[in-house]
Amino acid sequence: MTQARRRSLLAWPGLALAVPALAQPADTFPNKPLRMIVPFAPGGPMDIFGRPIAERLGRRLGQPVIIDNRPGANGIVGTQQVATAPPDGYTLMFTTGSFIGNIFFSPNPLPYDPMKDIAPVTLVGGGTGMLLIGRANLAAQNMRELVALARSKPDALSIAMSGIGNITHLGAEQFQEFTGAKLLQVTVHGTMPSITEMLSGNLDLNFSTVPPAYPFVRDGKLRAFGYTGLRRPRVLPEVPTMKELGFPDWELIGMMGLWTTGGTPPDRIRRIQEAVREVVQSPDLAKLFHDGEFEPSGMPPEDFARYLEQEYAMQQAIAKRIGMQRR
Repeated sequence: MTQARRRSLLAWPGLALAVPALAQPADTFPNKPLRMIVPFAPGGPMDIFGRPIAERLGRRLGQPVIIDNRPGANGIVGTQQVATAPPDGYTLMFTTGSFIGNIFFSPNPLPYDPMKDIAPVTLVGGGTGMLLIGRANLAAQNMRELVALARSKPDALSIAMSGIGNITHLGAEQFQEFTGAKLLQVTVHGTMPSITEMLSGNLDLNFSTVPPAYPFVRDGKLRAFGYTGLRRPRVLPEVPTMKELGFPDWELIGMMGLWTTGGTPPDRIRRIQEAVREVVQSPDLAKLFHDGEFEPSGMPPEDFARYLEQEYAMQQAIAKRIGMQRR
């Protein structure tokens, strides 16, 4: 049995009771506003999707869902807020696969137990790749020229990452692994702050989901060198995948999920999950997701836990390859 299996995410509290909970009578939940913590800076991809989801989820649940941005330490600051909240379903967390990445990559012990203090609710959206974007005036017009430039000047090209274990960090590590070049990794807390630094000429490269980068690439203010998804981005069909560019093993797929405090009653978790599924699969939200290269989901919590097992194994493998595994 693998380590990932031994630490199965299916062991998270409440999941074993999730199906029997369907037979229980519904309580009055929710009867007050809910808080959705986004553990990243405002203006980035999590806001692009999180705010319309929160607004429509509030309508579906009959209570406001208030976005609360709590950036810091690659999402650890915001996650701790959820971990220490009352286990009543009123505190949610909308975040990325960095939740798993922190288990392996955080340089310090986590201030919470991710297997006990946080409970998975649902996969909100998955399947997106990451754009490798750069300054428009960078001395490289395409990926071949970029790799040559980076190899010729070790540590001279800077690349943003939102934190150790964040998908932007994984992208930077993959760049180095697959090209043999050495980049200067700079921590910038959020996608939009990173883009601002690039537009100001203070930063060279960044990995970004499509929505925040698209208008700048479209207008020629940033250059897109490649895409880590399984196919070219719909809105930027001229941007090749990394596999097309000659890197057959280069694949990095992002996701967005919803979590809550560990120990939350399973019937409340199920209530939120079902509402999220209805929201993200509605025509207007589904279009927003597709335009952003995500596939809307809303799967049950036990299925989300199985999905997270795969994410766990993928990030564990990357951590091993780059010599950063802590567990």
